[in-house]
Order: sequence, then C-alpha cells, then structure tokens
Amino acid sequence: MTVGNIVALVAGHAVLGAGLLALAEKFLPMVPSSALLIFLGMKTVAGPGDLALMVVATTIGSSLGCLCLYALGRALGEARCAAFVARYGRCILLSPERYDRLVMDYRRRHFQVTLLGQTIPTARACLPVPAGIFRMAHGQFVLAILLGTSIWNGGFLTIGYVMRLGA
Repeated sequence: MTVGNIVALVAGHAVLGAGLLALAEKFLPMVPSSALLIFLGMKTVAGPGDLALMVVATTIGSSLGCLCLYALGRALGEARCAAFVARYGRCILLSPERYDRLVMDYRRRHFQVTLLGQTIPTARACLPVPAGIFRMAHGQFVLAILLGTSIWNGGFLTIGYVMRLGA
C-alpha cells in the first residue's frame, strides 16, 4: 500500500480522516503538510461549509500532535536538554553559549515564536518540544498552536479548494 493509497483511504472518511491525517503528519512526515492539505482541499471540500469543517478537523488533529510533542518536551526537561547540548551541541553547530541565548530569546517571546512557528515548514514540527522543555504555560501553548495551525491549515485547504473550483 502506497502513501497515496493511505492518504486516499483516510481522506475517504472526510472530516475524521482529515483530522487523523493532520495528527499523523506531526509524527510521520510522509509528505509535506502543505501538499497534504492542498490535496485534502481538492479532494474532500465540496463547499464553504465543508471547508470550515475541514479547517476545524485538521486544526484539532495538528494541535493534538503538538500537545503530544509538548508532553515529550516536558518529560525531557530543561536539565536533560542542557546536558545534551553541552555534550553534543557542537556536533550540530550549537554551542552552549548560543543555546543559552536561544533559550533566553525563546522565554521572552515564547507565545509569538510558538504561534508563528506553526506557519513555518519544519519549525512547526519541532517547536512544541522546546515549549514543553521550557514549560510554556499550557493555556498559552494551546492558544498559540490553535491559532497557528488554523492559519496554516486554513490557507492550504483553501488553496486546494480554489484549485478544485478552477479545474
């Protein structure tokens, strides 16, 4: 069974399938989320009401994935992360000094970074972990990921829907 077949099978279950795909995408980046969302917009959205429902479903799925990654970050904790960077950071061009600066910057702007991070490819999959590591407040984290993922998902689902109308 190919990735395309799996996506088609899950997408065939409309809203629930789209939400599950958005959740799975956080852990199994089979295809870029932008391509997945455009595909879903083209194949599963029949009208504006469906579009709104798909945005909600995929936002919930993406956000649940982010919450799992946030929990992973909380489990890792700041001490383990700092120890890892101290020991292996230079292998990935991350000195302890630069790490400390990044931590300070993140702490000052955690909400903005988390929200905007959900609209940036690759960063959207990684940023929930440091939010957990540095114990970003749950409510702020949930609000940031809900806003960020709804912007990201809504934009690409809309592109797919508009492409469908033009075909």
